[in-house]
Amino acid sequence: MKRAWIVAGVVLLAGGGVVPWLVGYLTEYQWQQAVAEVNETQPFMELRTREYQRGLLGAEVTGTLALLDPEAGETRPLEFVAHVTHGVTGSLMTFEPANGWSSPGADWFPGPEPRLTLETHLWGEVTVTLDLPELKISDPALDVRVAGLHLDQTLEHLSGDVWTGQGELRLDSLEVSADDAAPLALSDLTVVSSSESVDNDTRLDSRVEIALGQVDVGDGSYGPHRVSAVLDNLDVASWNQLASAMTTLQSTALEAGRSAGFEPQMQAMQEVNKALRQLAASGFSVAIPELSVATPEGEIRGRLEIRHPELAPGQQTAMLLVMQGLTGDLYLNLPLALVEQQPAVMMQLAPLIKQGFLVREGDRLVMQGRMQDLLLTVNGIEIPLPPLL
Repeated sequence: MKRAWIVAGVVLLAGGGVVPWLVGYLTEYQWQQAVAEVNETQPFMELRTREYQRGLLGAEVTGTLALLDPEAGETRPLEFVAHVTHGVTGSLMTFEPANGWSSPGADWFPGPEPRLTLETHLWGEVTVTLDLPELKISDPALDVRVAGLHLDQTLEHLSGDVWTGQGELRLDSLEVSADDAAPLALSDLTVVSSSESVDNDTRLDSRVEIALGQVDVGDGSYGPHRVSAVLDNLDVASWNQLASAMTTLQSTALEAGRSAGFEPQMQAMQEVNKALRQLAASGFSVAIPELSVATPEGEIRGRLEIRHPELAPGQQTAMLLVMQGLTGDLYLNLPLALVEQQPAVMMQLAPLIKQGFLVREGDRLVMQGRMQDLLLTVNGIEIPLPPLL
């Protein structure tokens, strides 16, 4: 019996060392893959790992996040450090700027400093968490205060550039005061998002809901505000093709600006159009099912939906135009007093009222529209649509 306990102890000790080592090895591999994917999928940001020192129970990572300004041709680097802890089922990476969270000579965080972590799991799920209790930035012309910022986002790779997961961002308050503008304050902001695969991971459904409790501008307070957006039945393979084509188009556009090469840019545009046709032919629906904005004169309400049916293989081959198959609905309802009492709003909406796109119904202005067969009908007025897509 004593020998059995000794053997069991040796096995536990070996497992306690081997498992974290394997987790650390996999974490380093996942980090390398993530860095390569970030750099390959967009031209505006580059992530560089300068050193990855992996030990048995943890690791230290140093690197640079370079923000690229294509128009000015400038690069703005941010040095960072990541402290990694290896567990049994995953690793925890804690990030911080190499030179501290505040700029030299400044103290932007009166309380605890921000905490940014990335938690990886062996089954492929990633959790990003950001906690920012309080931020204060002051100079002679501008004061900014952020309180109670918290972000939780889970991510799991589906295929290509597509990730699924759930996220929530909460912000207690944001206050901005400038010498040349009225004070602005936001409170009780919440952003909730979800994305999940359906039909054996071939389709994607996504939803985001934004709620803002109150906006204070000068002496006025307005709220609450809500907006939601929904994307249903998106074909994953077609979306990956479109994302790849868009990345190529962005890269060729930047290269064309430097070398005046136009043919690669046109070829990339053709690939974008091809991918867009395939995406539409596979069918999808995108909508803003709820829009609610509070104003002193009353509530603005609206909704929007655009759809494309899924086509049979023969129909997909013969398809030339995306817009020909698009259908949609539009509804907007706003208080008449908002237009009558706000000269800036009147200037923007007067042409729509004059043309009959906004019609009066009691003390409200209403717009109702429908799109079908390259024709947009708004309040009974028909508008032919050019076949842009």
